[in-house]
Amino acid sequence: MIKTVFTILLCVHLLGDFYFQTQKMAERKRERFSWTICHSLIYALCSWLLFSLFLPGMKIKYILTFVLAHALIDIVKYGVCQRWGRRCPALKSVLSGRNVFLFDQAAHLLTILEIAFWMRTIDAAGLYREGIQVFFDAFGFHEAVLIRWAVVLLLIHKPANILIANILSGYKPDGKNAPDGGKTVQGDRNAGRMIGTLERIIMVIFIAIGQYSAVGLVLTAKSIARYDRISKDQSFAEYYLLGTLLSTICAAAVTLLFF
Repeated sequence: MIKTVFTILLCVHLLGDFYFQTQKMAERKRERFSWTICHSLIYALCSWLLFSLFLPGMKIKYILTFVLAHALIDIVKYGVCQRWGRRCPALKSVLSGRNVFLFDQAAHLLTILEIAFWMRTIDAAGLYREGIQVFFDAFGFHEAVLIRWAVVLLLIHKPANILIANILSGYKPDGKNAPDGGKTVQGDRNAGRMIGTLERIIMVIFIAIGQYSAVGLVLTAKSIARYDRISKDQSFAEYYLLGTLLSTICAAAVTLLFF
């Protein structure tokens, strides 16, 4: 039961911290405290709406703990980055965008785990809105399976893309050997991210149904599309391989954790 509660809370967190937050807001809240507060309020509002619509049985003390913990983590992150990061040059490498993102999400996950453990004696089915439970029963769906698929799909799209981009930020090739001289338009980056998402979705499906050998077909098809540049640019080939391996690890880890 604790795993179901954790999965539900994680779904709400992913929606509030990734899908209801634009890239501009994420960048601005690093520079201005008012944007950190704005994001915290949006996160609280989204969480309250989601809990009210789908989990009206959730007690207010759990909701308050959930949203206040998120706000506290973001405020502490802002204070550390703005005050310590600027005053102490030695901490600049430690407080890089990649490390801050990893520490931030680790803190959120630990908080969600603690709240789920706090709610461990609660029957998750009793939290659902009555109409939703009737819908599940009418169509023969098991709510736990749908929730697991929801969190898996949410994880392997935007959060996985941001995680991979942060990890790869220190390994990006200069692009001197690229056909366009290293100039990449926004549409190309968006296409690459969508390809990565679709790649992970297919991998998750194959792993979930036990077709592990079929994962290799996905990687082969992806490599064919970039074969020309991979064969001519060694630095890009290494960067591409690192990104592909990270994407594969994300898909495999998420599938093993929730299935």
